[in-house]
Amino acid sequence: MKILLITAEEWNDYVYGNGVLTNWFTGFDAEFAQIYTSPGSPSNKVCNKYFQIDERQMVKSLYSHYKAGHEIEMPTNKQEQDAAKCNAQRKGIYGIFKKLSLWMHTPIVMLQDFIWMTGRYDKAALQRFIDGYKPDVVFCPQLGNPKMWRLEKLVTGMTDVPFVAFTGDDEASYQQVSKSPLFWLRRWYCHNGLKNSVKIFSHYFMHSKEQAQDYTNEYGVPTSTLYKCGDFSNEFVKKSVGSPIRLVYAGRLYCNRWKTLAEIGKALHEINKHGERMVLDIYTQEALTNEQRKALSPENSVYMKGSVNPQQLKEVYRNADIALHVESMDKKNRLATRVSFSTKIIDLMASSCAILAVCWNRHCGYQYLRDNDAAFCVDNYSDILPMLQRIVDNPSLVQNYAQKAYECGRKNHTREKIQKQIRDKFEELIAKRQANE
Repeated sequence: MKILLITAEEWNDYVYGNGVLTNWFTGFDAEFAQIYTSPGSPSNKVCNKYFQIDERQMVKSLYSHYKAGHEIEMPTNKQEQDAAKCNAQRKGIYGIFKKLSLWMHTPIVMLQDFIWMTGRYDKAALQRFIDGYKPDVVFCPQLGNPKMWRLEKLVTGMTDVPFVAFTGDDEASYQQVSKSPLFWLRRWYCHNGLKNSVKIFSHYFMHSKEQAQDYTNEYGVPTSTLYKCGDFSNEFVKKSVGSPIRLVYAGRLYCNRWKTLAEIGKALHEINKHGERMVLDIYTQEALTNEQRKALSPENSVYMKGSVNPQQLKEVYRNADIALHVESMDKKNRLATRVSFSTKIIDLMASSCAILAVCWNRHCGYQYLRDNDAAFCVDNYSDILPMLQRIVDNPSLVQNYAQKAYECGRKNHTREKIQKQIRDKFEELIAKRQANE
């Protein structure tokens, strides 16, 4: 089977260490080629054929005879490989847009939309790349947007094989919060753009059952849920519960996740009034504001530990009791992350820790963990203290839920199971296309 990927970012395991492409396709019996729309170099052990289009090329095509897009080679010498590892090419116009979007997001994104919708592709070079590869199926893991939709539409005119999409985000629904007229203008044309673009896909994978049902009902496209693989090859081994019981959070504090962690800290302050029975360690590379530093402080049994690499994080989880999955409870961020299933959830299932999820009850990760009884689940700040008190008073619950999390992962998220799900769908669509020829 020959799979052509169309993605926004390069397939680089150093820049995107938790990337789903390597997770899904390591050991997958197929050939891969990738078309991508960013300036970085690829670096992985699975794919070796690439066609790159980036913003700099598209801008240049607007004012000259230049046409964007060219085939590139996987870095081979040490200098090129080192550059790919640190992604040194993320400079110039891409870097400028990235920085500007931090404080004027929607106008910058709309400007990027304009560039990608009006710039000129080197269609002949792209056609040669596709003809030379001869894919059996095109797979588009994406956050749908005008840039990707135009590119995908262009590729449909160059090959008649099935197209399959995956999204882990709310691409274009109106279930968002913003006071910006520009935000809603862009949301409107993205909503209409998705309605037109979804027709090219024979199947749509996503994390959220609710979103899958919405897409089937509104757009008539067949959908199903698809998650990350995890390592569940060994039997579960119970470990002793620590004293104090150790909670761990590893990740970013954005989207007001830090406020949820601060609420956990308030609960720990109450629990530990007469001695430290439960603590929270936070591993993050982000610098704290004064407000965050005050809320996430040792006074509340919260200890900031800095950043760790993936190998060190495994050791952190090995020495911890409960791993946290948290999201913000404010309306704007609840809606923004509603259909986003953190890939870390699968990692937490395999971590030997119990999982504590503190999220809105419509968050798809929370619903998954609750429905599978694979975590302690809290959907309201007022319920954090009673839940933690229950755990402190019954430490054996930690071992029980650590095993439940692991067994859920082994049942649903082994590499064999997830890869079979992907392969079966691709083979079904390829066979259907061949039957109709």
